[in-house]
Amino acid sequence: MLIILHVILAVLSLAIATANYFAPVKKLLTVSYSFAGGTLTSGVLLIIFNNSSVMRTCLTGIIFFATISTLNELARTKLSTIPQDSSL
Repeated sequence: MLIILHVILAVLSLAIATANYFAPVKKLLTVSYSFAGGTLTSGVLLIIFNNSSVMRTCLTGIIFFATISTLNELARTKLSTIPQDSSL
């Protein structure tokens, strides 16, 4: 059950981060951070409960998390350059 949750969180995290890169929205950035954190947490729990290969799992996790973090940072940078409408 935990592995299914982990995969769903990872896929959603990647999808939201990618979509947010192309069309940045502040709320989606927060959601993307949450899904990335959930993926990281469930990955750690999988290592603990399933006695997974730590080296392989951590290397894959680091690459995945670096990708998500890069997409989120690029989206955040795009958001900071968009002029804010003060009338809203």
